[in-house]
Amino acid sequence: MGVSCCKMGRFAKAALLLLCCLLTALPLFALAGCSDDGEENGQVILSYLEQEPESLDPQVAQDTSAKLVITNLFEGLTRLDASGQAQPGAAESWTASADNTSFTFHLRSDARWPVWEDDEGQEVDAPVTAADFVFGLRRALDPATNSPEAQTLYCIKNARQVNEGTLPVEELGVRAEGDYTLVIELEYAYEQFPTLMAQTVAMPCNEAFFRFTGGQYGLETNCVLGNGPFSIAAYGWEHEEYINLTVNSRYQGQQQVVPAGVEFTIGEAPQDTAGALASGQLDVASLPGDQLAKAQQEGLNLTSFEDTTWGLCFNTQTSPFNNRNVRLGLIQSLDRDYVLQALPDNCTPGEDIVLPQATLLGQSYRDQAGGGFYLKQDDNAKALLQQGLTEAGLDRLNLTVLCLDSSGFKQMATHMLEVWNRELGYYFNLEAVSLSELEQRIRSGDYEAVIAPLQAQQDGPLEVLSLFESSSSENPASLQDAAYDGLLAAASFSDGAQMLQAAVSAEQYLNTNGIFYPLCYEKRYFATAPNVTGVVFYPYDGGIDFRTATKTAA
Repeated sequence: MGVSCCKMGRFAKAALLLLCCLLTALPLFALAGCSDDGEENGQVILSYLEQEPESLDPQVAQDTSAKLVITNLFEGLTRLDASGQAQPGAAESWTASADNTSFTFHLRSDARWPVWEDDEGQEVDAPVTAADFVFGLRRALDPATNSPEAQTLYCIKNARQVNEGTLPVEELGVRAEGDYTLVIELEYAYEQFPTLMAQTVAMPCNEAFFRFTGGQYGLETNCVLGNGPFSIAAYGWEHEEYINLTVNSRYQGQQQVVPAGVEFTIGEAPQDTAGALASGQLDVASLPGDQLAKAQQEGLNLTSFEDTTWGLCFNTQTSPFNNRNVRLGLIQSLDRDYVLQALPDNCTPGEDIVLPQATLLGQSYRDQAGGGFYLKQDDNAKALLQQGLTEAGLDRLNLTVLCLDSSGFKQMATHMLEVWNRELGYYFNLEAVSLSELEQRIRSGDYEAVIAPLQAQQDGPLEVLSLFESSSSENPASLQDAAYDGLLAAASFSDGAQMLQAAVSAEQYLNTNGIFYPLCYEKRYFATAPNVTGVVFYPYDGGIDFRTATKTAA
């Protein structure tokens, strides 16, 4: 019986890697494993991952690093172009019913999975079929999978009931009609549904290979079987160090794969990211906002997305900030114009929690919902604060505001403290920390008030509003509120008009109850080296498509 590398430990793999390199007389260095053939043709793209992917299982992956790799290892029914529009992927075409509640996808008949070897030592050479997408979507919504992205698919008929365990997975509105035709029924009209099928949670899964991995699917090199433009190179995944991709020779797509591979180091980006891109140490990277001027000076190619809302948020699980009047008193005493005189780099004033460019069922959410829901300054703010303190049994208020350790955010927070001192007579404290510590402190609830970032992983108002759901691990207010959860449930399981109404109610709820006070919107930048073109960047989850990346001699 053959031995699966899915079940092979790291030390055994490391020994094989050493043997490979000794036999081929190649130097044991850098990130390319045992072969640097790709580097000789100048087409290996160098990038990095901020953290070790928790799993490369598309149905359970949640972190940005994992999604970035999965986007290049797998091919969904569709792929997105640079403008976010659906393009043919594993499906070469599709049709919609007249009312956009049913979609029929026609798969490529020449696409095949990479060959793999089963426990009997037999090679398995299988086509990519509609059944692989049925199995993948059922896995995503099966409550046993515990997919963090399952709610993304609630537009599919019976998806919510399946995910909640009240219907079997076989009742999901997805069926194969032959090997290469997939029909998906929806709960409501959704004209832009094909764009959703490019998300990682909707990727196909080969059931035989999934069973073969014995619970290790997505955790090791040989426990990953993707149908996308790249595969993990032999010995190309050294945990916490690097992941190296090479071209998948079995890939059939709308566009030919240009680079020979992609090499990701794992860990924080160089302190001077712009310099690393200019010197050739990196080809593609996320760019800190404070390096924008240098990036422009070095001639880097830049792409930006306004995808983050920053705002004042209180820990609703601590006293007295669990008191609504305390929160309202603090927020409504703010002189907004003065506070926003000190905007951080790459930020613009933001009046709403949900970003201006968010869409709902293919239409602008803001155009449908209106905006400007934030709490306005009120002369009764001091009295409200005092009423809340009395209700909490306190005479005075002590408060430390947590913020990002950058000059712009510290100055904005300082303006806030100055207003509170002037209007309320209180001297509050400021604590500035790194982004990683800020995020960790929010997750652990170790703060009283924080200027927090809201960054959705996908387009749509529910993506950011669901961050405040009671079950959310990223809940910036530690909010536990059944009424708010009910609004989200209504929004995610209804037709377009009801969804809009529930989403608006949820956004207004966060504002009127002083849960989150929006301050500004931030642009996030991505950059490529001057000699690198053809890379496609996606907003929200930071996805990058390397298929058409071209690297010329510097």
